[in-house]
Amino acid sequence: MKKQMKLSPSGKKWYEWNRFFSVVFLVCTMFNFVPATGQKSAKPMLYKVNYASKDFTQTPYRIKTNEPVVGEVLRSQVYEVLAVEGDWLKIKLRHGEYYLYKSRLDKVDKPDVVASPWAKEWFAYNDAYIGTAGEWGEVADDWTKPVTRAEMAEFLVHDIMENIYGNWAVKFSLKGMVEAPVQGFFTDTDSFYAGRLAYWGIVPGGKFNPQGTVTYGEMTDLVFKLMEYDSKRDNRSSRLTKADIAAFGIGGDKNPNALCTKEQARMLCDKVLIWNHNQERVTGAKYEATANVKYGGTVSMCDGTFTIKTMLGKKPNQPHLFVNAAGKVELSNSQKQQFRITYKKTALNMNRQPMSLFTIQTIDGRYLGIAGTPVNGSRLIAQKEEFLWWLEHGPSEDYQYTTFMEVPFNYHQIVNVSGWKTTDGTPVITWFWRHGTGSDANNCKFIFSKVK
Repeated sequence: MKKQMKLSPSGKKWYEWNRFFSVVFLVCTMFNFVPATGQKSAKPMLYKVNYASKDFTQTPYRIKTNEPVVGEVLRSQVYEVLAVEGDWLKIKLRHGEYYLYKSRLDKVDKPDVVASPWAKEWFAYNDAYIGTAGEWGEVADDWTKPVTRAEMAEFLVHDIMENIYGNWAVKFSLKGMVEAPVQGFFTDTDSFYAGRLAYWGIVPGGKFNPQGTVTYGEMTDLVFKLMEYDSKRDNRSSRLTKADIAAFGIGGDKNPNALCTKEQARMLCDKVLIWNHNQERVTGAKYEATANVKYGGTVSMCDGTFTIKTMLGKKPNQPHLFVNAAGKVELSNSQKQQFRITYKKTALNMNRQPMSLFTIQTIDGRYLGIAGTPVNGSRLIAQKEEFLWWLEHGPSEDYQYTTFMEVPFNYHQIVNVSGWKTTDGTPVITWFWRHGTGSDANNCKFIFSKVK
C-alpha cells in the first residue's frame, strides 16, 4: 500500500485550482467554446438595401413583423442585422430595433464605408452601418483618406449649396462672380462642381487638378469663401467666423498644413448646413419680434406661447389641441389651451435635412410627447420627460402658414388628427405618412397662433 503524500496548505490550494481549470478546459473543448478572454470580437452581420419598396419614398420598417410601417431607412445603404427571422431581418438603428422585409436586402461581408470613431459618432444620423477604419479589409470608401479636389468641389456644391437651395437654383439662378469664358468651361475639367466654384469665384479658373489634395487650412478657407459669397449674394449680415469653425468640433488633425480627410470635409459641410439653418431661424425670429408679426403659424418658428389648432374644420374656427384630465391630447372646440414652445437645437435627419427641434410644454411645465416608441395610433400625452419635436413649416391651400409636428428619429411619423374628425375629444396621435406630400394631409397640418 502506497503511502499517501501530504500536501502543504499552499500546495493543496495549487492542486485544487489546477484540477478546477483542467475540468473547465475539458468542458470548453467538448462544447467547442472559447473563453471570452481568448475570443476576437465578432463582426456584425451586415445586409445592404438594394431593392425599392413600391409606393414608399425609401424602405419601410416595422417595430413588429405583423404591425404597420412606422418609419423608413435609406436605400443603397448597409445596415447591421441582429437576427434573421423567416422572411424578416431585425436591424439595429440608433433609436431601436426594427424589422425589414428580407427580400429588399442582400447580405454583404463588409461595410461600404469606414471612418474614425469620432466620425462614426457624428454620422450616426444616417442610421446606416459605418465600420471602424483598420478593422475591415479594402472597402469602397475609406473616409479617413485625404479628400481630393474633385471630392472637395462636390461636397461644397452638392452637400452645402444644393442642400440649401436645390439643384435647379444652383444650376440656373445663383449668380456668378466672374464672367463666363468663351469656350464655356471655367476650369480645365468638365466637372459641374468645379465649374460652379470657379463661376462663383471660390476657386480660380483654369487648371483645377481634380486628383490633387487640399490641406485642412485650405478646406476651411474654401468654406469661408463659399459662405461669404452666399452672404453677399443674399445681402445677409451674418458671417461665418473662425470661432464658428472651432466650435464645430471637427475631429482628426486640424493643423492647417495637415491633409484634410474625407470625414473632416463631410463634417465641415454638415456643420455649415446646421449653422446656416440656425442663421435663417434667428433672422426670422428677429423679424417677427421687431415687426410684431403674429402669424397664424410662423414662417420661422421661435420661442413663445402659442395656441395650436388643426387645419380641419370650418375656418377660422377650427378645433384646438387640448390636454384632458387624463393627460391625453385631444381636440376641443371651446377651449384654446396655451403651450410654451422652446427651441432646443438643430440636427440632421437621415437625408441630411436640417431639423429645428423644439419642446412643446403646457403652462404648468409638462411636455407633449409619446410614451415609448411612436407607432401608428400613439397618443400624444403630457408627460414629465422632455420630448423633442421637429416643427416644419409650410403654406396651405388658403395661404395660411401651417406646421408639421414630426418625430425626428422615425422618418415620416407625423402628428395628425385621428380619423379626420373635428368633434370634441378626438384623439391627437402620430401616424406614418407614407408619401409625406400632397394636399390630402390637412389632418397633419396645424396652425400655431402666437399669444406672446
